[in-house]
Amino acid sequence: MKQSSNGLVWGSILLGFGLLLLAKTLGWFHIEWDSMLRFWPLLVVAAGAAILARRSWSGVAAAILIALAIPSAIINGINKHWDGWRDNIEWNFDDDRDEDNQNDKYQDREEAYHKDGNNGHFVEEFPKEGIGEATLNFGAGAGKFSIEGTTNQLIEADADTQFGNYVLSTKRNQATKSSVVSFKMEGKDSTKVRIKDFDNMDNHAEIKLNAQPIWTIDLNLGAGKGEFDLSDYKIKKVKVEAGAADIDLKMGDKTDLAEMDISAGLASIQVAIPESVGCELTTEGGLNIRELDNFEKIKEGLYRTSNYEKATKKIKIKYEGGLSKLEINRY
Repeated sequence: MKQSSNGLVWGSILLGFGLLLLAKTLGWFHIEWDSMLRFWPLLVVAAGAAILARRSWSGVAAAILIALAIPSAIINGINKHWDGWRDNIEWNFDDDRDEDNQNDKYQDREEAYHKDGNNGHFVEEFPKEGIGEATLNFGAGAGKFSIEGTTNQLIEADADTQFGNYVLSTKRNQATKSSVVSFKMEGKDSTKVRIKDFDNMDNHAEIKLNAQPIWTIDLNLGAGKGEFDLSDYKIKKVKVEAGAADIDLKMGDKTDLAEMDISAGLASIQVAIPESVGCELTTEGGLNIRELDNFEKIKEGLYRTSNYEKATKKIKIKYEGGLSKLEINRY
């Protein structure tokens, strides 16, 4: 079957850029775009030479070369028009969502700790009057993040970043004995990841929580690795929003009913739940890869473990994903 020139051009564009991005992500080479893109006219010269050769392969070769030359010329033109474009192109992972209007319910008490680059130790003391429920809102761009272990404080964290500021802030309601803790990257350029940052980026945070309160945890990650062992905590709800992240999440059995709300883009999500806990999974979205341990399909988009009806403790998971993978294991 004869393939159209349009198909060759667009197919070549997708294939070429896909291979380049894959190789760059895997660290096979470092691309100095500023130096390479100046020589885009050579691609057009090579394409013309391929056409003049009048070989069977010349049409395909010319299409590929032209497909690479066109975007190279455009990007090179942008580079000349906006000096220093590599320093200014950025992805913003800041989370401007309304945190369930919690700020209106809390007293006007806020303590913020700022650390500019390198190492920072963050602590929020456990209130003397005690606490019943607590909420953790954690947000960061790309890096490696973990929640594991307990502390006598309400929250304790160690963070290391080469760009931006981590900010720990807390709002308390003494009447209801509850607290909302936010630990995020904020401030100028702190939640923005630029192209040039990827090669030398070091951004990680290690968090410990107090085991006494009933926790609601909201995790918002752009990319990277997340290891969240929540088995030591009393969990009411976990909300996860992930872009291109790899997340391991371990749940425990400290509460009778825990809810999980997971939204993933190109992420890989692994969830571990105790064998004694009944689990229900509701899924939305297409092109998901699902590996479910000891789940039965009830109907389209609804799965349950075999012990769900009889279990005294349950976990309900709502999962919405794009080109993502979800794996649920029992332990």
